[in-house]
Amino acid sequence: METKVILNIAKEKKLCGPWQEKMKQDSSLQNLCKMYFDGDDWSMENDFPALNILREFKGKSDIHGLHTDFIGTNKNELQTAYFGNSDVRLSYDGFSVGKVILRHNTKAKINVRDNSIVFINLLDNAEVQIECSGKAWVFVFCYDNHNVKSIGNVKVQTSTFKK
Repeated sequence: METKVILNIAKEKKLCGPWQEKMKQDSSLQNLCKMYFDGDDWSMENDFPALNILREFKGKSDIHGLHTDFIGTNKNELQTAYFGNSDVRLSYDGFSVGKVILRHNTKAKINVRDNSIVFINLLDNAEVQIECSGKAWVFVFCYDNHNVKSIGNVKVQTSTFKK
């Protein structure tokens, strides 16, 4: 699938004009992944891009922080999202700050320590286990999903999309 097809799908989902123009000007995978994080509220609310599209770019989008059906570990990622049937272990230490989006059937174990701060958006059937220690903090925003197990300084907030 070509990245330009994604623009047509975004139009169907009523993406605003300025963002459509941004996509027209630069439909590179790198720019589309950046736009995902910049507009993650719209993306999450509109289930965009759909899982089948994410799977088309599996392996190519990982370098830009979008991981689909990923199995493995990552450390101190600034912005990252896991989709599909991912099974991931994440760790944050030192003075790291991270934004993590967990969707679909993802299972994640996240270890946060030292002075790190991590923000997590949890959607669909995703599950997360968090171990937080030291002066670290984790904030979890659950969108119709409460599959959170945690130890330490973890604040869980129930959120919804405006519909």
